Amino acid sequence: MKIAFTIDFEDWYQGIDLPITSWIKLEKRLHIGHYKLLELFQKANVKATYFLLGKTIEDHPKMIREIIAEGHEIACHTYSHPFIYKLTPRQFRQEIQKSKQLIEPFGVNYTGFRAPFFSIDARSLWALDILKEEGFTYDSSIFPGDAKRTGIPGFNPAIQYLNNGLLEFPISTLKVFNFDFGVGGGYFRLLPYTFFKEKMESILKERHSIFYLHPWELDIKQPKLPGIDKRIRFTHYVNLYSAEKKVRQLLSDFECTTVSNILKNSKK
Repeated sequence: MKIAFTIDFEDWYQGIDLPITSWIKLEKRLHIGHYKLLELFQKANVKATYFLLGKTIEDHPKMIREIIAEGHEIACHTYSHPFIYKLTPRQFRQEIQKSKQLIEPFGVNYTGFRAPFFSIDARSLWALDILKEEGFTYDSSIFPGDAKRTGIPGFNPAIQYLNNGLLEFPISTLKVFNFDFGVGGGYFRLLPYTFFKEKMESILKERHSIFYLHPWELDIKQPKLPGIDKRIRFTHYVNLYSAEKKVRQLLSDFECTTVSNILKNSKK
């Protein structure tokens, strides 16, 4: 079994639930993590799946061309990083259509989607039908557990076809002290690597896994915003210094590839 290595390609302020109108005032630092990631993947000979924001495509076309030139898979992460369950179906369709239009000039098309904050849950399952209507073949948005702000406890964690024909690759989770942790992000940085590795090996005995990371996690000097929710602040900034070393180890210890590569082989 393999790990689908995925990147939610966002700058440091885009995952803190700030309004898009405030982004222009904040320092752009995406290039720092971006080039570190490209180097890590080159050295490990790994291709990853990048979930792109439409706003990032607008702001950083050079980086998008570099990702595509390296042979990585690109997929959709909406235009402006909203919680899907806070949108109307019409607003959601506009988000993905705008992002699709922005990527087309690069000569590629989306087949996959991931909701910001994994925010397709019981309140927004209607979004899966819109994805199918818009030509997507897979989704990787559902958190099969309780993620506080989202999640579907009891959801099957394995790759599966949904009733509408869309393939779902749920977020992989770890159960720690009766809490559901996503395999990646702040919890990857928080947990000791040996513990994480043991848990990952256990998952891979049963099924493929999915790992997620953000470029800003490799930027240890990023600014710290005052006044944000304590839990969000903790998961965003905890142990940033450990991320790069842990990612190198992960790429060395496990066989990693793109989401599409795993799904293609899973359907055979």
